[in-house]
Amino acid sequence: MKTDESWYMEWVMADAHTEEKRLLDRMQDLNELFEDMLFMPDTSSYELIKCQSKPTGSDEWIDDEVSLPPEIEYFTYLWFHPKVEELDNCGGYFDEQEQVICLPPESIDDDRVVMHEMIHLHEFVINEQPMFFHDTLLWALYTDLRNRIPKLDEIIAGHAHALTGTSLYWRGGTHDILFLLKSFDLDIRKGWPLGTVFDYGRDEEFAGYTYEKG
Repeated sequence: MKTDESWYMEWVMADAHTEEKRLLDRMQDLNELFEDMLFMPDTSSYELIKCQSKPTGSDEWIDDEVSLPPEIEYFTYLWFHPKVEELDNCGGYFDEQEQVICLPPESIDDDRVVMHEMIHLHEFVINEQPMFFHDTLLWALYTDLRNRIPKLDEIIAGHAHALTGTSLYWRGGTHDILFLLKSFDLDIRKGWPLGTVFDYGRDEEFAGYTYEKG
């Protein structure tokens, strides 16, 4: 994963299109909704990195936390290049190799689309780390959402079937259970029907499922 942000000032001064700068600004505006994917304090995922330790030479336990990889601890959207262009076959994409998030002009102000691609971006960061960080985040989201969505296990069982995964993969790439859970978390925070952020017509598929705002 590339963590170089030296391009940013030159990009802003010389190359950045107004629409691309707007996209980056909107991502930064929405960052509070993704703090759990960075294990930040006061999030459900942070509870799973809290611990206690004894400082050298002391017999007393103090509150502590598990050390995070630098890509998580020092995360910034300036590691990623926003791109705005007309797209024929999709509503947006995240390119892992180039670390580019791309949307068509009409979607810059559509938070549903922006947040969908932001989940992909944050999952990329998580998946570059040891796998237990992925599992820790998944469990944090699941244990929070199972108290809000009465039939969450039923939804996950359907989503986990290989037919669902295959269909989604050929339509728009990988959308794993962690993606599903985070999209639900964002739907609830925004007060939207389940499946809104996920897209691919899943808001209609999940129309019969309810949730508690909490």
